[in-house]
Amino acid sequence: MFVGGRKSRSGAPDPPAQQGGLAAVFKQLATNVIPIVVKDPKAVKLFVTPPHRIASMALSDGPAHVPILWHRLLRMPTAQLNLVLNDRRIMAGETLRAKLLVDSADPETIIHSLTAEVVGVGRTGWVNIHTDKIFETEREYLNTGHLLLCPRNSPLPPGRHQFPIQVHIPEGAPSSYESQFGVIRYQIKACCVEAFPFVVLCRSFFDELPVNHMSPVDYADEIDFTCCSLPFGTITIKVSLPRTAYTMGEVVEPMLRIKNRSRKGLKDCTITLMMKTQFEAMSRYEHVNEKKLAEQIIESVILGSVAGKSTEEFDNISLRIPDGAPPTQNYTDGVQTNIITIHYILKVTATPGIECEMGLIVTSSGYRDPQKNASFLFHTKRNRKDQMNGNGIEYAFN
Repeated sequence: MFVGGRKSRSGAPDPPAQQGGLAAVFKQLATNVIPIVVKDPKAVKLFVTPPHRIASMALSDGPAHVPILWHRLLRMPTAQLNLVLNDRRIMAGETLRAKLLVDSADPETIIHSLTAEVVGVGRTGWVNIHTDKIFETEREYLNTGHLLLCPRNSPLPPGRHQFPIQVHIPEGAPSSYESQFGVIRYQIKACCVEAFPFVVLCRSFFDELPVNHMSPVDYADEIDFTCCSLPFGTITIKVSLPRTAYTMGEVVEPMLRIKNRSRKGLKDCTITLMMKTQFEAMSRYEHVNEKKLAEQIIESVILGSVAGKSTEEFDNISLRIPDGAPPTQNYTDGVQTNIITIHYILKVTATPGIECEMGLIVTSSGYRDPQKNASFLFHTKRNRKDQMNGNGIEYAFN
């Protein structure tokens, strides 16, 4: 027995052996299972959206023309629904007992909603061949609404799970019937809603930035050490970069010079690539905005220590921007303001109490023009190779 399948080249659904091996599950859990017979191959449908798993089974005596809805994605489904009935036929006035089987293969599956609905509807209709008038009537005999089978947003561990369903059939319910001019059908509709997230990157290029962001830049900061109003010396930190703008996946290679004019040595000198995120939210009861700031360390390089009355230069530093990192997102992009802003910084820290920051810009792409972007990548690789060979042009500490 199988509930869903994919359409083969011949137009017919695949055999049950190729449907995931769920027949063994039904043999273990129940013996009375209503098979689904598909007479028309066109009844097999492939659905890409919305992300629902729907299993539908008819409670009629004869073969049921039930459409098979099968969720198709680029990856294997994370959950599969099947239905097992305790009795093949149910008399009016009795209780319908069934089990909804959920087969999960993904440990990170979150069930946003798992519901079942039992409905019984009668429909009649035809066209009068003499007057061309259309006659049709629909009458509802049973509707339980959406029955919640498990709490919302519940994690679903891998394996097979059972959810019982019990519904009382009204005593006055008519019998199931299939005819050319009318039908009476009873169905159980089970719906499992899952969320399938996808990633969107904002589009940004080097062309949108000022020209000076693509030129070499130097950042210098001086810290004066004093104790009891007595000067102990000055520490100068100078960071040099070939440019300020980078793309995702690029390597940032700063040059750092620390000149210590004090008698006290510096310890734990570190340069860090960080991402700063600012969140803005409005109060639920008042029109007041509040902001929060979060910092995330992407990569850091430990430089060591700098002795007193000495100067140290660090020119072999590599910090990589991850390929999956979000690009820089400013507070005002266009008409609306962003509730989440993202910025990147280079941060130099040392003990005791040395800290300075330098801002970077990360774009999702290089230049808009493919030829210009290819030329830029070629020159970047050549300059990096020259620096490794010691033939590069010195752009820092002049």
